[in-house]
Amino acid sequence: MKYGWVCGSAPIFLRKGIYMEVKLGEKNGKKIPVYIDGELLGALFPKEIDAYSLISEDEIGEEKYSEILEETLLPRAKRYVMNLLIKSDKTEAELKRKLRSALYGEEVSERAIEYVRGYHYIDELRTATAYIRTKMDSSSEKEIRYKLEEKGIDDETIDMAYDRILEEMGDIENSELNAAIGFIKRRLGSRAGDTEEMPYEEKQKLMAAAYRKGFRTESIRMALSRLEE
Repeated sequence: MKYGWVCGSAPIFLRKGIYMEVKLGEKNGKKIPVYIDGELLGALFPKEIDAYSLISEDEIGEEKYSEILEETLLPRAKRYVMNLLIKSDKTEAELKRKLRSALYGEEVSERAIEYVRGYHYIDELRTATAYIRTKMDSSSEKEIRYKLEEKGIDDETIDMAYDRILEEMGDIENSELNAAIGFIKRRLGSRAGDTEEMPYEEKQKLMAAAYRKGFRTESIRMALSRLEE
């Protein structure tokens, strides 16, 4: 904020409104990051920097800040998020990570996500259900849960997704058993039919590998028993 002194007394503001300090970062690809009062707002093309007359260490007022945000960065961020969702379902956490890596600041990111959320384009239950369906025949429930949590999906939503699939398919335990059988078959290759003759030490190593993948001990034992049969 700029201010001056009048008659040697306390300072008075010479300009009305709020003024914010601009800092331009190093060029990243084709764009230049723009920081306002030390926080990332977004990245602009050099021609946009010139059009807005942005100079590092200079100041801008509320009107120009709003113009950059509303007319340039926010529409671009909305299109970016929509394109991501067209390609595949994404959770809010995944969208935030993508926006951050694309050099969108927190305010722009939150508003872009709020926009798609308002149209129900983000459905984390649908995302979790679809992911479980594609992985349940080859991965353990523990491994699937870990991957979904990495995507930012909470335990309650994962439970609801499993409940939905349970209603559609029946017994989840049988699905894990089939996944364990598939894992052991892939691990052994052409020797998958010889588990009954396998040395004890080798069988223990195989069981340990399956356990590390997140399969329950009972599912591993049952899978080996089925293969031996």
